[in-house]
Amino acid sequence: MATAAIRQQKQFSGLRPIEPSRDLGKVASLIQSAFADDLDRAGQSMLREMRTLSRLGPLLWWFDQASPAVNDLLSGFVWVEDGQVVGNVTVSQAAPASQRWVISNVAVAPEYRGRGIARMLMQAALDSIRAWQGRYVTLQVRDDNAVALHLYRSLGFREVFGTTYLRLDRVPSDIRPPTSALGMQLRRLSGADAQQAYQLARLAIPEAVQAEQPIRATRYALSFETRLGDWFKALLGSGPTLRLVAVNQDRLEALLIAEPAAWRAEGHISLIVHPACRGLVERDLIARALSHLRRWSQRVAVARHPTYHPEAIEAFASFGFRKERTLLWMKCEL
Repeated sequence: MATAAIRQQKQFSGLRPIEPSRDLGKVASLIQSAFADDLDRAGQSMLREMRTLSRLGPLLWWFDQASPAVNDLLSGFVWVEDGQVVGNVTVSQAAPASQRWVISNVAVAPEYRGRGIARMLMQAALDSIRAWQGRYVTLQVRDDNAVALHLYRSLGFREVFGTTYLRLDRVPSDIRPPTSALGMQLRRLSGADAQQAYQLARLAIPEAVQAEQPIRATRYALSFETRLGDWFKALLGSGPTLRLVAVNQDRLEALLIAEPAAWRAEGHISLIVHPACRGLVERDLIARALSHLRRWSQRVAVARHPTYHPEAIEAFASFGFRKERTLLWMKCEL
């Protein structure tokens, strides 16, 4: 009878809640296969964590109870065909006691697509969030994934904003900032600029985006922790972070951050520009960022920039940055 029960279990097909001790390693392999071209360092780290946890077997139950972070990896549903996990959706709460929830890792093995599996996984995820009294659900999807976009829109999701991932494979050695005729002063960010930098971010970022990703004033303050972090980066072989502001009549119009990485890895550039100045200062600031990264032996530069500021994306492209992908942030109210 035990043999018959095992055989019957292996032949099960359909939707069921994820069982971490059985499924976590298989889900990691499915995500690796489905999103191979999109996984950044954080994504690869998540997969390594999932595979490590999958080796714990029954101990996963204890970790699930003890650690909310682990619980985020273990909640959701899988679709099974003949004992094989061929579909997955992960469901997690945005914060303890929050009514906001996040759906991620919606994946179906290529040979099983087109059968409605993703829709049934999504429907199960939404039903479970409703049962947990959730009110809002968010997810991310590539803007060129027409099939997924059609599915999410049909379930009530709408686009809030997008993030374009940009990459420059070789930072030129002869970058020269263009001459600006705007009369703006470019100088380093100081501790006294924290409040103005925070206000600049509030003006530059649409309210709908701020509702999903609240702006924190501490992010723009040169705190002791920030300075200590810079010191540690320098200790690891990275150059100092360049923080520049464009000032017009004592008012901050733009903020640039260029962060070299240790061991000659890719340097990171981020940019915030007041809506009234867009299209006017981006090239100057990006050129200065590239000059700084080149000085510290950065051969590659990357940026993640919001789609609601297309002038900056065009400016990055003018220096040779290529678009790797654009991820749309979508939201559904239950």
